[in-house]
Amino acid sequence: MTPVRHLDGISYWVIEDSTEIGDFVGSVLRKEWEAEEAEGEKPATDLLTDLLGRRFTLRVVNTGEVHGSGYLQTAELGRRRAELRRGIERFGDVIWPIVVREEGYYLADGYCRYSALKEMGVPRLYAYVGSKL
Repeated sequence: MTPVRHLDGISYWVIEDSTEIGDFVGSVLRKEWEAEEAEGEKPATDLLTDLLGRRFTLRVVNTGEVHGSGYLQTAELGRRRAELRRGIERFGDVIWPIVVREEGYYLADGYCRYSALKEMGVPRLYAYVGSKL
């Protein structure tokens, strides 16, 4: 059972156990990147390898500390971000934490969630933070 936590008006599904977070991150990212590869895109497999070698913890991070500059701004991402924002604002949709590397809070997964929350002026968010072992 995955609990729901609330932070700054946003509801999150959270996993608290470090091992379970690592398993979740690995399975979710692998599925996303396999889908990208099937669509002809080149997934960042080196990032997946790096993330799988980390210990994850659930933390509250300041939105302004997260660095997500590695993502290309596409029309599809803009559409997904707008749809996500509408769901959060109108219906209180529950979202997953973003995934970041501990050093520099580099965004590894959750660009649409992160950018929607940033656009909404949400000051803090939940993140699965991956620390080097």
